Amino acid sequence: MTHTFDTAVLAAEKLRCAAMLVGDIAALETLLDPRLQFHHATGAVDDKPAYLAKMSAGRITYVAIEWSDERVIALGDDAAVLVGRMVTDVRVEGADKRLNNRVTTVWSSNAGAWRLVVFQSTPL
Repeated sequence: MTHTFDTAVLAAEKLRCAAMLVGDIAALETLLDPRLQFHHATGAVDDKPAYLAKMSAGRITYVAIEWSDERVIALGDDAAVLVGRMVTDVRVEGADKRLNNRVTTVWSSNAGAWRLVVFQSTPL
């Protein structure tokens, strides 16, 4: 694929991270696909309603997110996998955690709008 394709996927991920950091549920609503499967580093899995409910209730609060080694793998014109390393400072149920993970995400585009379909994190 093209540099533009990669840039679009990375831009969508940047918007998602920014929304998570400020707890912008409305922005997340548009960036998360209805089919979302969010696999936490603990092994727990949330669908879109469950994940947004946790965010809305303050059960998950993101403090810092840092990507490195990111790479976009095109799966066609409207799907991509974004892989890399993510260090996240997060407060879960009131407990502060620093997560150092390998991350795989799957993105889908519909009419030019990229949405996260799958998030999978594996602790390093």
